Amino acid sequence: MPHRPHQPVPARTTPALPSVTRLRVEAIAPHTLLLVEDSRFAAEAVRLICRRVGIRLRRADSLASAALHLKVYRPDIALIDLGLPDGSGLDLIAALNRSGMRPHRLVAVSGDNRMEGAALDAGADAFLLKPISLSCHLAALTGASVTDPPLPDEGDTDPADEATRDPLALRDDLRLVRDLLNGPPDRDRLRYAGQFLASIGRAMRDTRLAEAAQSAAEAGDRPSLVALSDRRLAKDSLL
Repeated sequence: MPHRPHQPVPARTTPALPSVTRLRVEAIAPHTLLLVEDSRFAAEAVRLICRRVGIRLRRADSLASAALHLKVYRPDIALIDLGLPDGSGLDLIAALNRSGMRPHRLVAVSGDNRMEGAALDAGADAFLLKPISLSCHLAALTGASVTDPPLPDEGDTDPADEATRDPLALRDDLRLVRDLLNGPPDRDRLRYAGQFLASIGRAMRDTRLAEAAQSAAEAGDRPSLVALSDRRLAKDSLL
């Protein structure tokens, strides 16, 4: 059967209601989301957002794991991190965009805003800059037509902020960074460890950590990355 090109999600007309009500009207239709994200800490924010609005979530932490998921089911939404341990999320986006099993929404996410053009060229419907939040990114995830930026219920915290209080996920990610840094000397491995640490910083809203880790990764500065990860581990006694 010939492949039909993906049609953009049509805009839908909604009544002139407050933005929170429009969020409920537009975003609670049943959805399944495949999150391809290597950071457990960053994934926690997406999990909480999905739970808040009734989206069923499955997570893959690598391209290989995503391939196994996609053999079993077709998600409505695929949210794909561009920096993964076994390759680039751009390759997965391009492959899904060409396939007959393309999700209704194909969304790229990265902490590097310079990747937006490449993600859209690969076939993504939207590009999200980390960290992910309910208040900023729900419409881009679901394709909902929302005039105003969707907001959580009055008095509620954003699930992304709730995720920053998960010490176990943070500990696991930081220990992974240290394992990568303690491994055999390899520039690609070092760069990935630095980008992973920068991603953790963005998820925590820690701009200083994110920028320092990104700079050290680009410079191949292992001692600085070790110091940054050790400092963050020591900062929280729960870790």
